Amino acid sequence: MLKGISDDRVSVDFERILRDLIEMEIINENLEDIQDGSIVLVDGNLYGRFTHVMEQLQLGGWHHLPLMLLESMQRLFRRCVERKIMLIGVSKFSKTRVLTSALLAEKGVNLADPGYLDVELLYRWRTGYTGYTTPLLLGEYAIQKGMSDKYDSPDEYRRQYFRDIGPSRERWANQVIEEIPSSPAIAMFHIIPKEHHQPMRIDVPACCIGIRKKIRDVTPFEFIDHSATEPVVKQLCDDFGGRDVHNALLYVVDREVRLQGRTVDTVYRSVLGKELGVTLEYDRSSRRFLG
Repeated sequence: MLKGISDDRVSVDFERILRDLIEMEIINENLEDIQDGSIVLVDGNLYGRFTHVMEQLQLGGWHHLPLMLLESMQRLFRRCVERKIMLIGVSKFSKTRVLTSALLAEKGVNLADPGYLDVELLYRWRTGYTGYTTPLLLGEYAIQKGMSDKYDSPDEYRRQYFRDIGPSRERWANQVIEEIPSSPAIAMFHIIPKEHHQPMRIDVPACCIGIRKKIRDVTPFEFIDHSATEPVVKQLCDDFGGRDVHNALLYVVDREVRLQGRTVDTVYRSVLGKELGVTLEYDRSSRRFLG
C-alpha cells in the first residue's frame, strides 16, 4: 500500500502548480505556430501564478515544482517580447484586494489587507456602470520582504526557501531564482464590459504594453496611465459574450478540452480499474451526487 498525501493543503498546491505548469508549457510549445504580433489569452491571472510559488512544495520528490513553473513563465515572457505577442490573463472572478489597498494608500492609509475584495468595492460604487479601473503595476506587492531581501544572493535564497532540492538541481535553481527580480512587473486592472455584469480581473506583463519596469522596480505597486492598456480593453470588449461567456475565445477552448464527468465515469473509470487490477467504486456520498 502506498502512503498518500496527508496534508490537504499540499495536495491542493501540487494540483494547482502542476496544472499551471502544464498550461504554460502548452503555450510555450505552440508559440512557434502563432504569428508575430498575435494575442495569447490565458484563463486566470498571471501575477498570482508567478508570485505564489516562491518557496518549495512540501512534497517529497516535488520540492522543485514551483521553480519549474517560474522558469516556464520566465521563458514565456521573454518569447512574447521577442515576438511582440500580447499575453493576457483573464479571470472572471478574483479575490484580490490590491486595488482597494492602492486607493487607501493614496489617502495615506496603508493596509496590506483592507478587509474586503476589490470586486466588492466595484459592486458598491460602480454597479450599473461600464468601464475599467486605472491599471496598477504590480511588483513586490505579494512577495514577502524576507524573500525580496535575498534576491542578490540566489544561493542563500535557495538554501532558505528551497532547502530540500537535491544537489543535481542546485545550479539550475539558482539561475531561476536569480531571474525573479528582473522578470516583468504585471499590469492589473478590473473591467466591467457591460452593465450589471461581474467585473473581470485582467493581467498583462508590463513588457507586453511597452513598459520596461521589472518586479524589483515596483514596490509594492503603482498606478499607470490607462492609455497603456487601451488595446487590451478593446480586445476584451470585442470578445465579451455575456454572463456565462466572459471571453468567447476562452469559452470555446474550454468547451473543447474540458473532460466531462460522464466521460470519466463511462470510459476512464473502467480503464483505470483494469490497469490497477481493482474495481473502482464511488463512496456513498459521491453515488448520491452522481445519481
